[in-house]
Amino acid sequence: MPDWSREFTYLHYSFLRDTSWPLHFFDIPTVWSLQRCSVEGSPFAPEDKNIFMRKPTKSLIGFMLIILGLVGCSAEPEQTLNVKATVDAAVAEALEELPLADSPLGTPTQAPSTPITADTDAGTDMNTDAEHADTDTTGTGTMQATATASPTPGIITNYSPVGRSGFTITSTLCSDAQGPDCNLLRLGDDYLTTTSPAKGYLYSCMGPNPNAPGATESKITWIDFSVKTWDFFKKLWLPEGAFEPDAGTYAETTTGNQRVISVNGLPVDGMIGDWPMTNYPELTGIDRNPGIPAPGDRSFTYSTTPKKEAQPHCVSLGAIGVTTNGVVIYNAADGRGEDAVAREIVDVFGGHPAQSDYHYHFIPERLDNNSLSNGHSGVVGYINDGFAIYGYRGVGGVEMSNDDLDLCHGHSHDDLGYHYHATIEYPYTVGCYKGTPSASSSPRGQPQGMARNPRPRR
Repeated sequence: MPDWSREFTYLHYSFLRDTSWPLHFFDIPTVWSLQRCSVEGSPFAPEDKNIFMRKPTKSLIGFMLIILGLVGCSAEPEQTLNVKATVDAAVAEALEELPLADSPLGTPTQAPSTPITADTDAGTDMNTDAEHADTDTTGTGTMQATATASPTPGIITNYSPVGRSGFTITSTLCSDAQGPDCNLLRLGDDYLTTTSPAKGYLYSCMGPNPNAPGATESKITWIDFSVKTWDFFKKLWLPEGAFEPDAGTYAETTTGNQRVISVNGLPVDGMIGDWPMTNYPELTGIDRNPGIPAPGDRSFTYSTTPKKEAQPHCVSLGAIGVTTNGVVIYNAADGRGEDAVAREIVDVFGGHPAQSDYHYHFIPERLDNNSLSNGHSGVVGYINDGFAIYGYRGVGGVEMSNDDLDLCHGHSHDDLGYHYHATIEYPYTVGCYKGTPSASSSPRGQPQGMARNPRPRR
């Protein structure tokens, strides 16, 4: 129905409604016109049709309005707009344009970022190269690149540009009834020791440094300091975005009884957050880390037949091992000797930079993507004493916890011999070195240039 005709017809309708004259024969076409024009979106309510059977036209003006309405309504009724369907279609189209990832749980969404000026009073991690360079020497041996399968993300990002709830994640590991309760994870601040190893503790070679930079405690909302627990689901994480550094590398060769691993420190699977974090004021206000991940060649030489020692060794600073994803592992503590995983902001893929040295303080769940025939997790990396670290699950696919492991966060069984396990609770990777840490892990090489200018992720 044309707009002009609808308006004239409605004027006639109003004219009739406000009069009390007897029925006139000219109202009969009007009734027919109203019936024909009574489609979705019409200004007339169904009960208003009875008005035309009770209240007639009053003058020649009414007759003219009838004729105009009749002409307009004699055309085919126009199709009305279904607003809900249109909005739903628009939303569906927008969702289809979001960047997808091979996640078994869902789709990490790309977060918009608003550049701001970096805070010059920025904190750095305890294990930064400038403060804590490894003392190991460069290993030797022929390097040969080996193919590494790209792990599958095990997270889903719930991003929203409004409010802190937009930077949270969840995981398969935390969604079952096994293992620690991810709503009430033990805060590791009080579980660092420098005297002797203990189950569930980090036996560190260096004590806490309360004056070191770190996250602002008063702004951390996911830790309950009164009972010293933290909530994995409420913790904030840096989302994925446009940042895309050089490709990660990982090469492993075995010569005699030596395993030589060469990496450039960046993830082989390309899964990395939208660094620098200074683009996200909500996160930088909590953890002022201005670092930007960059490649830096380094190598590790381990024994293929490591031996357990009678007395465990304390865990060093800097890299304590390396993952098969090409990213090095740091211990569980931050610069102050507090729980790094609970307190610091890392990206949704599990890492963050100390200056330019990208690293993990725990094993990202997506790396635990291979299992043995008995359900036991596969190897996800190697620790500096040569022992392998496996994923989160033991025999039968049962999730590991501190209760299942020894003082150093490992155990022995079947043909695997001694090995470490990742857990979702502190100290996350290792609590001490069960064997003698290797002296042939080279310090991180000088960065080979900063990351390339950010560009949209393919």
